[in-house]
Amino acid sequence: MALTEMDRIKMILSDPEKVPMSLAQIVGEEIKEFKSSEQYKIMVEAEQYYRNRSDVQRKTNDVANRSNCKIEHPILKKLVDQKVNYLLSKPWTVDTSNKAYAEALGEIFDARFRKKIKSLGKNAIKSGIAWIQPYFDEDGKLAFMLIPSTEIIPLWRDSERTKLDAFIRFYDQIVYIGTRKHTITRAEFWYPGGVKRFVTGLEGGFRFMVDKEYGTEENDYTESHFVVGNKAYNWEEVPIAWLKYNDEELPLCYFVKDLIDDINWQTSVTADVLRDVAKFIYILKNYGGQDLGEFIKDLKEHLAIKVTSDGGVDKLQADLNIDAVMAFLDKQRRDVFDFASAVDTKDPDLGNASGTAINFRYMDLDADCDALGTELKETFQRLKLFIDVYLQLIGKGDFTKEQFDIIFNVDMPVNETEVINNIRASEGILSKRTQIQNHPWVTDADEELARIEEERKKAMEEFGSGLFDNDLGVRNEGDEKDDGSGDEE
Repeated sequence: MALTEMDRIKMILSDPEKVPMSLAQIVGEEIKEFKSSEQYKIMVEAEQYYRNRSDVQRKTNDVANRSNCKIEHPILKKLVDQKVNYLLSKPWTVDTSNKAYAEALGEIFDARFRKKIKSLGKNAIKSGIAWIQPYFDEDGKLAFMLIPSTEIIPLWRDSERTKLDAFIRFYDQIVYIGTRKHTITRAEFWYPGGVKRFVTGLEGGFRFMVDKEYGTEENDYTESHFVVGNKAYNWEEVPIAWLKYNDEELPLCYFVKDLIDDINWQTSVTADVLRDVAKFIYILKNYGGQDLGEFIKDLKEHLAIKVTSDGGVDKLQADLNIDAVMAFLDKQRRDVFDFASAVDTKDPDLGNASGTAINFRYMDLDADCDALGTELKETFQRLKLFIDVYLQLIGKGDFTKEQFDIIFNVDMPVNETEVINNIRASEGILSKRTQIQNHPWVTDADEELARIEEERKKAMEEFGSGLFDNDLGVRNEGDEKDDGSGDEE
């Protein structure tokens, strides 16, 4: 029976003397294999395209004195940013029935954490999968760190890649020894039992050895996951969470790379032609001057030239028709947005579209971001494992049996008049909270409801309660319906 990589690692951890390869050697082989894999190449390439450096940079021109334009269009950046801004630019809401849990989560999900979640979404779209790791900062507070996808090698437990046994993180580091600068590679092997650290020698490569700066010989140079109050702890699960852009873990660039390359290439070639072709070609007959330099000088200074009795000058104008090129580039641009499930904001009809038409144009983007939002909710549920332990450690309470949900407020342009009229038409059908949550001017429903209640109390204090019994459009229980008779008992 063939052993998996994790099976061999478990054997090493249990009895390292009976295994032919050490854990350091296995880590080195895993890193070597990962850096030579197609997945690693795709990730690196996608990052370059996001930074506006595509294959057009390889364009050459062997003809002397001819242009060699390399025009880049930040298309991938626009596509990635559009998706992440659509889903995560507006504050998302935490929904839980436990008020104490909501307050505790609110302290953790601060502005800094929300910014990291937005960056996590961007990294997932750029690389296909993104990683975020919990840790404790210098003040003993739970914090989260984004790790580049090119630095993580996951060791999955199942074929569906939904559960993790362990992971390897590796990164290069610059060190100075004497007067010389060296680059070494550090590697960390994280598993439920702790973390083991390895490092290469000054010669680099993939030959790792145990980093004895961490841990002791008694514990086989294994560190705990974290320390709180001088006490070491290990998480029950491997301390990391992930966000996948799709099940295949492929970045957005993978699906539109060829179209972006063609747009950049065709634009650059067309620019070469426009730069190199002469606007006018002069045909001289029996020119009376000495050379062409004198001809140009006379033409510029005197607006006249000297010719013999039967001489003359004709002008041949270059006829450049680039309409076909522009039409082709326009088609490629539309294909990019189509296959990237994005919205072309340069569509001239988009600005005057009705609410229904806008929803139709945003349908693909909305579906793509909805799928990413579903994956992100799974990411939050994995982070919940670590958050709940932290809340117990600091004495906030045991919330392991409580649940919370994340509600995303997508940034779709809407016809506000239509939305507000629809909200008014739903009076008596929907609760006031639901109406306020869907109002285009409201970003925080709880805060808005609190403001309404505060205004009501102030008005009651000033005018009395009778005039405001039915404010907010809701009849209070026990109110008698006015029959219009005006009779008083």
